[in-house]
Amino acid sequence: MNEKDLLYFCKLVETESYTVTASAFDVTQPTISMAVKRLAEKFGDPLILQKNRKSKISLTDAGDLLYQKAKILLHDIASINYDVKHASDKKIRIAFSGEAGSLYIPDIIQKFHQAGINNLLETHLERSANAFSDLTNGDVDVAIYSWMLPINDPEYFIHNLQKTELVIITSRQDPWKEMHEVGAADLRNRQFIARNRGFLTRECLEREAKLGAFTPNVIYTASSMKLMIDLVKRNVGIALAMESSLTDLTGLHIIRLKAGQKIWAYMQIAMRKSFIPNKYQRQGIDILRHFKP
Repeated sequence: MNEKDLLYFCKLVETESYTVTASAFDVTQPTISMAVKRLAEKFGDPLILQKNRKSKISLTDAGDLLYQKAKILLHDIASINYDVKHASDKKIRIAFSGEAGSLYIPDIIQKFHQAGINNLLETHLERSANAFSDLTNGDVDVAIYSWMLPINDPEYFIHNLQKTELVIITSRQDPWKEMHEVGAADLRNRQFIARNRGFLTRECLEREAKLGAFTPNVIYTASSMKLMIDLVKRNVGIALAMESSLTDLTGLHIIRLKAGQKIWAYMQIAMRKSFIPNKYQRQGIDILRHFKP
């Protein structure tokens, strides 16, 4: 049993096509067939069943188990390959979301600077979901993100940073400038400034809209949190924002959601437990694991 055979097998299971699988690896169909045959002989089980070349493939119980185990093994092999090849890397790759990262990245950079290792930092901005996905795929070493529910996965070292409430923000000229609490249904006829779908505040807005049984009227999609807040200050519309991101309340009025309809955001730092920092990265990783806002 070798790595390539497992790669071919897993791809075949996913594509359900020998032709597509062979094309993906730029090999011939017989190459894929021979890989499956070697695995079948190894485990004494056909693994894959197919009545004829045109029929859909199916997995035996052993084939299904092999697929599940092989995916884990291949992921671990890829991680080992990367870590060993980059054992001398003098960098720590960090993906951070706009909301969570903007709160903590300056402090993190300061701590690395004080330790004399700020040259290790390689940071880039991502949506929270993409940041965690990059971490899972091994494209980054650390993810700093925010989401509606805290992630608690035994495969990751997770450091909880902060829990913050999602609030409605309006301008000081808005008709709601004297209100302090609203329900989801009250938002039905309001016009919103919002981020693109996939950003936490937009996902939270759409979740709140479901509670109020309406579709949010988004009149402008802001490219950044700062732009969203600035437009609210100018009375263009209202918005749903994380309270922790509201560092300047000048021109803003905050309204809380009613009990039972509140939404919270959880800020976290995550690292794969399979990631073993090299001698250059250890001090920086230790800073991140014990980082406090």
